[in-house]
Amino acid sequence: MLRWSDQSATSEALAPFSRNANGLQGQAAPLGNGWPGYVRYDGSAQVVVALDCQNNKNRALVAYGDLIQWPDDAKTTEPVLTGLGRVTTESAQKAAAKYGCQAQDGRQLTHVSLPSPNGKTAPQQLAQAQGSCAALRGLAGQASDAGTPDFVEYPADAHTPQVNCYLFTPAGKPGYGLYAYYGVVAKDFESVNLANRSDDYALATARCPQSEEEAVFVLYHLYDRDTDSYPVRHYSASFAKSALKAFAEHEAKQRGCTNVRMMSRS
Repeated sequence: MLRWSDQSATSEALAPFSRNANGLQGQAAPLGNGWPGYVRYDGSAQVVVALDCQNNKNRALVAYGDLIQWPDDAKTTEPVLTGLGRVTTESAQKAAAKYGCQAQDGRQLTHVSLPSPNGKTAPQQLAQAQGSCAALRGLAGQASDAGTPDFVEYPADAHTPQVNCYLFTPAGKPGYGLYAYYGVVAKDFESVNLANRSDDYALATARCPQSEEEAVFVLYHLYDRDTDSYPVRHYSASFAKSALKAFAEHEAKQRGCTNVRMMSRS
């Protein structure tokens, strides 16, 4: 499915944003190879590519590729996902060229796999972070005091329109989730009204050169549906603010963004 950023996203496209506070259900991993896209998994897999039009920063082309039928043989999952990634990226590339959207695309995809924290990656101590959680290495002590000494992260990628970092409890449960959204993906996220939600969260924004849309950074206090409880029993607003500030400033530096602002909750 293809759409322009000035067209409203479907309810299906927006649905994952409403699940961000539910464990790892909001997770996404970068496609890599220079593509502004990601693959996400919350029971089904989807590839999303968002091409910002460099000749019109108010516009972007978004492509969605959904895996409708899961492979029967687990060994074929990655080849199928890679095929889906290639079809989605190449469709977006051709449509952008056809309709005059001058966009920065990437190289041909040769390997796409599900987000690694899909219950298979063991959390590590935060001081070892090198990828999407690297900004929080200096907060390892505070994170431990807040009940989340460990992390699961994704490869560092300055092109993907969604970035995730998860902080885990000693029991191996995700307690806090950090998200960064850029361009049209940030616009779509903001269309899901946070004010009507009861989740504990912290929010920040920044101005980025790739798009007229503000980048949005969020930290959520995560809920565990399996146990019907919060793995981190008491939300720490002070730690949330420190962690989100470090995460947002690091992300902004990687992308040439400016004017990082911590937003107050109404």
